[in-house]
Amino acid sequence: MSQQTAAPEAKAPQGRKIKLINAIGYAFGDFYGGGFGQIATYLTLFWTTFAGLKVAQAGSIVGIATMLAAFSALIFGTLSDNLYKWKIGRKFGRRRFLILLGVPMLLVTILMFVPGLPVWAYFVVYALWIIANQLIMTPYSVLPNEMTTDFNGRTMLSTTRMLFSGISTAVIPLGMAAFLKALGDKQSSSYTISMGFFIVLFAVFVFIAYKSTWELTPEEAGFDEAAIEAEKKEPFNFGKWLKGVGDIFVGYFSTLRNKTFRKHILIYLLGQSFLDIFGQVWLFFVLYNLNKPVAFGSALLGMALIGEPLKPVFGWIFAKLGPRKMFSLNFAGAILGLLGLWGLWQTASQNNTAAWNAALYVVMIWWLVFRAMTWFIPWNVFPFIPDVDMIMAGENRGGLYIGFQQFARKITAGLSAMAWGWFLGANGFVEEAFKAGKPQPEQAVNAIGTVLVWWIIAGLAVAWIISFTMKLDKTTDAVLLKEIDRLKDGGKKADVDPETKKVVEQLTGIKYEQCWPQTTE
Repeated sequence: MSQQTAAPEAKAPQGRKIKLINAIGYAFGDFYGGGFGQIATYLTLFWTTFAGLKVAQAGSIVGIATMLAAFSALIFGTLSDNLYKWKIGRKFGRRRFLILLGVPMLLVTILMFVPGLPVWAYFVVYALWIIANQLIMTPYSVLPNEMTTDFNGRTMLSTTRMLFSGISTAVIPLGMAAFLKALGDKQSSSYTISMGFFIVLFAVFVFIAYKSTWELTPEEAGFDEAAIEAEKKEPFNFGKWLKGVGDIFVGYFSTLRNKTFRKHILIYLLGQSFLDIFGQVWLFFVLYNLNKPVAFGSALLGMALIGEPLKPVFGWIFAKLGPRKMFSLNFAGAILGLLGLWGLWQTASQNNTAAWNAALYVVMIWWLVFRAMTWFIPWNVFPFIPDVDMIMAGENRGGLYIGFQQFARKITAGLSAMAWGWFLGANGFVEEAFKAGKPQPEQAVNAIGTVLVWWIIAGLAVAWIISFTMKLDKTTDAVLLKEIDRLKDGGKKADVDPETKKVVEQLTGIKYEQCWPQTTE
């Protein structure tokens, strides 16, 4: 449990209805959030071709920097929850102020795509890129939980957010295809100019999200300004401070007591980490397995735009079916798409025929639609996770959850980047092949295909199995919120309805009697 001077009784502002304009303004932030992963699609190719890095070295830089920067997620999660303890937070906000700070940091990271820097410089700048992402996305992801308690309002925010995220995953590859076709895909300046443009665009869109959102006030979040200021006048107590630091880390790992969150984070980490691998290896697969140019591979990714009109449909399906059934639809479709890519690789000798190219377009559209769904579902589940925690801990700890989730996300992303980099390096990957116009050794080609198809299928299959046990949906969340309101109004735990008790225990994974700990009877 995070430490606060006054026991919070958080309540989202009820007088502000979520309108479409609010959802769109908020969603601009996830144009950056979705585009963040797209940058990696070109970064590894740039580093191995123009910066003189080995593929294992590039993977290690991405992996190690990502894992080290993961600790910033823990810091920013705690800071996001507790910034109201300081005057600067009470003046500028505890969530949105951190988002604003991330804007100038983004601009510095253009250096990732400048050739000729020493290895340590690429490491430092990439670490800054990851840290900026944590600084922005940790508080950003909690905002729907604070902007409204209405299920439909939260769904509108999440659905619109994922729509913009998906648009970025299409616009960036299409834009890159145009840049590379116009400037040349074997010129380092082509990547520097195009990536610089998109990173500046990210900074502008994050600022729009900052201006378009709101959050709980200090009073609504349960912070007593007078008590906080009185506590600051007391002499510094190192023992108390050390205990506070320990309590923070205990608080982060206490999120794993939440049964629903444990399932959610495993599904989320498996899906997102293996999609990271797809993005990072895709251009190598296009170049060496399908024998097509970089601009063509980038344009194929841009076809994700076709699936974006389906995002509102995804939101409707999510509301009607709930997470569990939608996960099954998602993972089955995604695995079929990957098997289609495997078939195209096996028949790549026919890649100049109309039938083969038509099949490629069909398979890619299919895969990209279900890839978008793999991103969509977890972020629509997350806004309801703090509701489960509320009945467990009795306070709003959304920042704690997103902080731990982002921490775990970066750890697994780092491990996956190192894994595929080392695997390709160990199987004879030749970094100079692209620039020299030469093919990769057969062993390296097989390694690329194994990573892009079979590794990802394995990860999604495990996530699918876990999703079978997911109990959180619109109905169970409504039961949970009704019980929270009853307890807030002074209701006794002994008077709980048996069916409500069952739902609470299914979602939390602990006995009902252990929930709502601050209530005494």
